[in-house]
Amino acid sequence: MLSVGSAIFFFMGVIERSGYDSLHNGRLAWRGYSPVIVVSFAISIMICWFFSMYSASPYALHMGVVSLIVGVMYIGPLRGIVLLGLGIAMYFIFNNHWSWNGLLIDTGLLLFPFICLISLRFRIATLKVKRSFVASLILLSAVLSMIISLLNQNAVPMSTELWIMVVMIVLAALAAGDYCVQAIERIIEKKEIDRQMLRLSNKFITEAEKLRQIMNVSPMIITSLDEHGRITSINASALQLMKRSFPDMTAESAIGFHFTGLQKEDITPGLHEVVTLTKAAQAGQETINKLLRLGYGSFYVNIVPLRTFSEEPSGVVILSQDTTELERLRNELDHVEQLSLVGKMAASITHEIRNPMAVVRGFLQLMQEKSPPSLDHYYVIVMDELDRANSIINDFLSLAQNRVVEKQWIHLHSIIEELLPLLWADANLRGQSIVFVPGKDLPELNLNSKEIKQLILNLARNGMESMDDKGELKIETYCHGNEVTMSIQDIGPGISPDKLEKLFEPFYTTKSKGTGLGLSLCLSIVERHHGRIQVESEEGVKTTFNVIFDPSHDQVNSTENKD
Repeated sequence: MLSVGSAIFFFMGVIERSGYDSLHNGRLAWRGYSPVIVVSFAISIMICWFFSMYSASPYALHMGVVSLIVGVMYIGPLRGIVLLGLGIAMYFIFNNHWSWNGLLIDTGLLLFPFICLISLRFRIATLKVKRSFVASLILLSAVLSMIISLLNQNAVPMSTELWIMVVMIVLAALAAGDYCVQAIERIIEKKEIDRQMLRLSNKFITEAEKLRQIMNVSPMIITSLDEHGRITSINASALQLMKRSFPDMTAESAIGFHFTGLQKEDITPGLHEVVTLTKAAQAGQETINKLLRLGYGSFYVNIVPLRTFSEEPSGVVILSQDTTELERLRNELDHVEQLSLVGKMAASITHEIRNPMAVVRGFLQLMQEKSPPSLDHYYVIVMDELDRANSIINDFLSLAQNRVVEKQWIHLHSIIEELLPLLWADANLRGQSIVFVPGKDLPELNLNSKEIKQLILNLARNGMESMDDKGELKIETYCHGNEVTMSIQDIGPGISPDKLEKLFEPFYTTKSKGTGLGLSLCLSIVERHHGRIQVESEEGVKTTFNVIFDPSHDQVNSTENKD
């Protein structure tokens, strides 16, 4: 019995230390467990034959046959020939006087066809049926052994003690065979569970990696915390915001970082507000939604508590979306609607107002000629106000028109240099100075010279009006990448952030006599040239208007028109 069972010890020892867990159609694959089974039961057969020399009964079932039965059941008839051949070789090695009866019975040669037939159904049977198959073959082998031995003329007469011994050997063979089947099935089942666990683990790792990549490419800002407020996962967008307070932080160092333990003095105001909201969500276990307007943008923050299956708190997830661009587009849309309103108003009132104003001005001039000179200054004031009103109407018309302007390829420096004498004269009257810093290697731009002059005059005069005496206005041009930038900078009082948001809105002005149309007109001109305006201001220090042109846009359009 121990000789048969030695196969299991060897098989288990090798399989438990191997990482190979391949199964093929529910049966052990030849390149999987089969080589180990062949070697294990080959060793078992050799051990059985070695101990057969000490057998006390000529009627005893040879235990090597049990190893052959179990081994062939699992590796199939073709591979089982290896074990059969080994048994035959052992028979000739351990028997000096061989016989056909002994060869057929002791080696299992007579039983081999039955083993082959049953092995075809063995691999798809249940454990209970497999155990019955092996037991049936062992009993059949015992019966055949008894019949052949009794037919032998030199057989020893049966006695009670001999019968008891034969029965015990058969029972031991049945127990050994049953143990081998159950042990192999347990090992296979365990390996199958290990294989499934490995597959699930690999799938989990794969899905986790997919989730990590999805989080990183997501425009959302995502951070998850455990119940103690420590970071368990963070995507690239969230990491960039964390770096505003902790420049050296990496994705690896962020994991386990105590987020809710951050102090106000160590972090940016925006991050501090998020920490405060997170603590409130943890304390109340409620979802919190809030729009945060920070100095570097607007963010819609959504903080959601996480819970286990038993509804116990397990942390929170912080979701945030950068709405800066969305709000900018919304403001631009409002600006477009306001321009549309201005256009409609201008179109409806222009002719109705300008004609009566022209008549009024003409009669005032006639009245001035017939009035005494002492009244001239009154007429001048009235006509100046009429001219001012006419100028406002002209601004309305310029702002409202959406026609395609005629452009030509011209150097920006040429336009600025034409205006410089006028700007210098205006600055001298104010006691101010103007500095022009031309950039190098600026390309020509597709511009409407008249509109660009109006743009520069408006921005320059706004800057001069905002400065005191001895103020300096700086006009600079330079290239940045494929774009050309014209910068107009004053050293005035600056503009507060709340006023910056409304700066280009029609009718919005900080001047006592301003119409609020100058900057709106500037923006309209720049947009017709497919450019953009950026304003940078430091209160009490300076204000800079950057007008940015993209030459490539006009080059592409001109190429398409030629085609």
